[in-house]
Amino acid sequence: MESKTHSNLAQPWGLSESLWGVYCVWRRYYSAFMKSLFYYLLTTFLEPIFYLLSFGIGVGALVGGITTQGVHLTYRSFIFSGIIAQTVLFQGFYEGSFGAFVRMYYQKIFQAIAITPVTLSEVLWGELLWDATKACVAAEVVALIGVVTGDFQPHCLLTLLPVTFASALLFSAMGLASAGYSRTIDELSYPQYLLIFPMFLFCGVFYPIESLPQALQTVAWVFPLTSVNAIVRSLSLGLPLQAQAVPLLLLWLVVMVVVARRAMTKRLVK
Repeated sequence: MESKTHSNLAQPWGLSESLWGVYCVWRRYYSAFMKSLFYYLLTTFLEPIFYLLSFGIGVGALVGGITTQGVHLTYRSFIFSGIIAQTVLFQGFYEGSFGAFVRMYYQKIFQAIAITPVTLSEVLWGELLWDATKACVAAEVVALIGVVTGDFQPHCLLTLLPVTFASALLFSAMGLASAGYSRTIDELSYPQYLLIFPMFLFCGVFYPIESLPQALQTVAWVFPLTSVNAIVRSLSLGLPLQAQAVPLLLLWLVVMVVVARRAMTKRLVK
């Protein structure tokens, strides 16, 4: 069997060829990403700061505090925790959809890697894990800013990590599935406006979903961002964990990863 290599990397002893192939794809994206690190860090830090100024301080001055699930919070803390979930949503989806579409259709990166000993399956896993890594890092940056401002306890940086990564993987898979089913880059606007924006507006980023009518609360829980918000606020603000959040998030994660891989495989293997 031909061994897998990538660039000048040597495969460590004991690591399976499949895992090494996935790592090589991830490492390829990482190397390209490091060339634009300053721009990424600048935009990643500025976005939550703008949200904090406009909503946390501006709207927070009008709203004051809010009570949700029997716990009284400042609106700034509430909105900051929602921004963590919103960051995972946007970063994961856009990297997995528009980013992957450009790499697949215009740059032909998927096809170029797939003709090496690295398999298409490994390419797709590497793509998903890289997209999730970027979104997870962005969410941890938001949490770090929340720690600095005193809205979160420092330990939440560790407790949030598995949740933000799993959520990032879910939304990256949602984006990758959209890229797989879209014939043109313009068609990515449909899931963006019909799925991502409604989640952003109605899944509890800016207000507790219990303020919605009961019918809309039920609809909101169908979408995964509501579960992400619930878990993030439980870990960062100490709110009671709503039992349905974890199984719903895991169900969405498994389904979307399977759908994304099938959509991209069908698109690339013609």
